[in-house]
Amino acid sequence: MIPVEDIGNRKKFDLAGFAGRNDHVSMYFNEGHPGVEVPHYHVVIWHVNKAGEARVAK
Repeated sequence: MIPVEDIGNRKKFDLAGFAGRNDHVSMYFNEGHPGVEVPHYHVVIWHVNKAGEARVAK
């Protein structure tokens, strides 16, 4: 999860988790929730294709 403040401050991110086999990456906004109360973005590294994403995301 990446806080909106870090994106606004143009913070650099080294995302080593992208190394290796994956299909695609999704990044989406979240207003905040228990555990990460500040507005932030979720970064999801998918190891399945879009059809598999639809099945997993239910």
